[in-house]
Amino acid sequence: MKVLVITDIHSNLAALRAVLEAAAPFDKVWCTGDIVGYGPEPNECVEMLAGLPLRATAGNHDLGALGKLPLQVFNPAARAALRWTADALTRESIQFLESLPRTLVTDDTLLCHGSPREPVWEYLFSPFQAENSFPVFAQQLCLVGHTHLPAVFRKAGGAACEQVPWDPPVLTIEEGLRFILNPGSTGQPRDGDHRASFAVYLPDRHTVENIRINYDFSLTQRKMSQAGLPQSLIDRLPWGL
Repeated sequence: MKVLVITDIHSNLAALRAVLEAAAPFDKVWCTGDIVGYGPEPNECVEMLAGLPLRATAGNHDLGALGKLPLQVFNPAARAALRWTADALTRESIQFLESLPRTLVTDDTLLCHGSPREPVWEYLFSPFQAENSFPVFAQQLCLVGHTHLPAVFRKAGGAACEQVPWDPPVLTIEEGLRFILNPGSTGQPRDGDHRASFAVYLPDRHTVENIRINYDFSLTQRKMSQAGLPQSLIDRLPWGL
């Protein structure tokens, strides 16, 4: 079985399409939220995902676009993009986003956007933060998003959680170890690399590979500009910031 793992698409259809083409063929798609927000094609991204063998959770931007989180908690650029997104969403897209749970267990893997401890808002940047999440879930593997950064947090028994580099890009899910993994953002990477980020999980081989792929960010930029989305969001895409 081959599972495509994606997160933080943020209405970036060009990036999503490039990832799907690069990862094909796959048996399942797991997404840990923020399908919409920031970008210019929320309905197109929802429609594309809805046609896939998808299991997904809601992110803070998905909930913000639905009016389930107050927009005041977002920064000004994100807030403006969410107002635009809320107006742009079709009834079908709204129904799709409203169906997403905040946490989901599938094939003995936990999916959530922020962290197991706080699925919507907590950012896992450090092993100290991740340490507090391991007691919250029972599975060996948890997949998150939210930070827009690829990350590997690993814990062995009672030992302290450690953060290890996803290098080489193929990680082995070893017996006796538990993991919280972030595949990085598909639509808006923030690690200084503009390429779309995703992961491929092979449960039968106990491996997860982090992959980066180029896409035409200028196409997304043009559509963002036409939509009148904030210039700061447009300018960040080529820099991976």
